[in-house]
Amino acid sequence: MEKLLDAPAVYSRFFAPWLRPIDRERRGTELLRPDLLEVAAFRFLPATELSTVAPDVSAKVADQIGRMVAAARTDWKELCGRHDVTSREGLGAIDAGFDADAIAELHSSSDPAEFGNSLLVTVCELGAVIGTTLCAARPTLQWVADWPYFESTLVDRATGIVLPPFHWAIRKLSAEGAGGGMVERIGVVLTHLAGRTAELSR
Repeated sequence: MEKLLDAPAVYSRFFAPWLRPIDRERRGTELLRPDLLEVAAFRFLPATELSTVAPDVSAKVADQIGRMVAAARTDWKELCGRHDVTSREGLGAIDAGFDADAIAELHSSSDPAEFGNSLLVTVCELGAVIGTTLCAARPTLQWVADWPYFESTLVDRATGIVLPPFHWAIRKLSAEGAGGGMVERIGVVLTHLAGRTAELSR
């Protein structure tokens, strides 16, 4: 098996080419977003004030995220069995199913020049599933649309914490994600959000 690409390399090869030139210039060499970032100024703001895209684009992004979750339910039905993709059991099955061999196959079989390549589509399905799972568990999380839609984030109204589900998916489908831990990461972040909310409420 060939050596797996790390997350920055996956992003640079398969995702960065689809960014708008102005966004590539603004991001510089730090293309991957941090797993979690707290921005105090984002507290209590609605998604419409945080998003930099037009309302019609936001609506398109919301529709696309829903389509990706629906596609994941179809594509991973056998993998998840009787469990929904957004359940703990379903996510655990997805995490285990995309082991080092499966990730290597995605890397080798995907053409970076094609927007519909297997790796990009799988990342987008997984990111949409992760985001939907987080929103269901934490009602104060809201999608903030961006374009391309895999740049969309979740912002927690109570804390101002920003989470990038699609970038989490990129990390999962790279060398660092081959060993699993996706479900645990979601749990740790939800615990952190609850704890931070309690601290800010004092």
